[in-house]
Amino acid sequence: MKVVLKILFAGLIGFFVFTASCKKQPKCGCEGDVINEIQGYPMYVYYDSANNSAWFNPVGNPLSTYYMCNPSDFMSVMTRFESGAYLLVSGSVFWECNYLMRASNNPYYQSYKSYNIDVTDMHEDLYGK
Repeated sequence: MKVVLKILFAGLIGFFVFTASCKKQPKCGCEGDVINEIQGYPMYVYYDSANNSAWFNPVGNPLSTYYMCNPSDFMSVMTRFESGAYLLVSGSVFWECNYLMRASNNPYYQSYKSYNIDVTDMHEDLYGK
């Protein structure tokens, strides 16, 4: 009887260890877990063609920044406009790794959001033109 109780107790402890483990942290960066898909989202697009980098701020939300994962794919589109131009952007959105690390320790980073985006489409807003 004691052996059966010990086995049952060990099984119960094992059950709690395996089912009550920590939640999986989201993978961040351009190869991370997709947290959102956006379609034709209005953004102010900023780029640096010399360093092949680009980032966006959503219209009406200057506290969020989207860093582009694939700027070379759309640099020819972006350079047709001035840096800071209003364009519609589509793509897969991921958490930016530095943001995730800092947001847990600093309340400033909880209001300022930073993402990575793998852009699939970018075009001018022709509504009303």
